[in-house]
This record gives sequence, C-alpha cells and structure tokens, in this order.
Amino acid sequence: MSVGVGAGNDPDSSAYVFAVARAVNAETIRRWDEVSFDAVIVVSKQFRYYGGRRILLAWNRHFGWSLGIEGQCPDRVLIICGLGLGRQPQPECIADRTDEVIADLLHLECRSPDRFPVPTVVHRRGA
Repeated sequence: MSVGVGAGNDPDSSAYVFAVARAVNAETIRRWDEVSFDAVIVVSKQFRYYGGRRILLAWNRHFGWSLGIEGQCPDRVLIICGLGLGRQPQPECIADRTDEVIADLLHLECRSPDRFPVPTVVHRRGA
C-alpha cells in the first residue's frame, strides 16, 4: 500500500483513514480536496462491467464512506453507492460492509448487467 498520504493535515483523520485502508487491504490512499472527499482509498478489486476500473472507497468526514470506481482521470471518482454506516464507523465495519456491497455488485454484474447501478461522477475541486 502507498503510504504517506492521509486526510488533510489532521493527524487523527490520517490515522483513521490509514486504519481503514489496512482493514480493506488497500493499494493506495489518496488525498482529495477536503470538500467533496477527505480521502480516497483504492482497493485491488475491479468490476468488469466498468472496464476493469479499480474499486475505491471515498470518505467525507461529514457524510461518511461511499463505494465507487476510479474515473478516467485521477481528478475524478465515480460513486456507486454510500455504505450507510455513519460518519466515522470502525474500520472493521467498513471492511465487512465493503465486502458485502462488492459481492452483491459482482453477483449483479454476472446475473443482470443491465441492472448494474449508474455511478455519479465527482470531480476534484480545483481540477
């Protein structure tokens, strides 16, 4: 996992994001614009339906965690759904919910690709 990038200048937020990244066996943590998201965690799994783009988790300290995929450019993410766990749940809860959502979407990808959710594009502020 790439380290050294956290959620802004707040050491508590950085430690929290790093703990979540460890819990989900993340590849990378990316700092974001701290408006739309504080941090983006890239997971090693992919959805074929979205052209093999890697799955990611995006965190906003006010709204919580969302699951999405990488955009075509590094300054955007495509959000598929919120995890619905609150603002700052325990890293283990995030890992469990992430596995559950990914498994559901992978099942849907194989069985009913026409029902796969359409993601929402989020651009990094200032990009």
